[in-house]
Amino acid sequence: MKNLSSESGFSLLEVIVALGILAVGIGAAVSLFTAGTAAHSRAVDRLRSIEVSESVFAAIEGALRDGATLEDIRGGDLLTDLLGRWPGVSVDIAFATVPKPDYVDEVIVRLRIKMISRGQQVEETFEQILARSRSVRLVPE
Repeated sequence: MKNLSSESGFSLLEVIVALGILAVGIGAAVSLFTAGTAAHSRAVDRLRSIEVSESVFAAIEGALRDGATLEDIRGGDLLTDLLGRWPGVSVDIAFATVPKPDYVDEVIVRLRIKMISRGQQVEETFEQILARSRSVRLVPE
């Protein structure tokens, strides 16, 4: 029988270096996963806000087309039924008019949509110009 003078296998130092490299790789993968999950959550919140804003803009445009005034929309129940589809979402509406002498054909609608997502307050702001099909005389404020 032969005596083997050299031992085969890994030394303790080689094992520690390999574990260190593995730990750095796993740490990088976990941080990428965490960043991807956060970006996905923000995108879902943004899409939800866009969906709410499109519905609100369509409802306001329809109400204006049907003859409602800005005061009717501000004080009415237009958004009560609409926002029932999105629990925990609140919408603040602000109106401005495009200045024209005696008549207004366009209304600027600003929405501020607020919701709680992942325990934090999320707020998005949208603005759109709604053109009216006919000129309407507004009462000066």
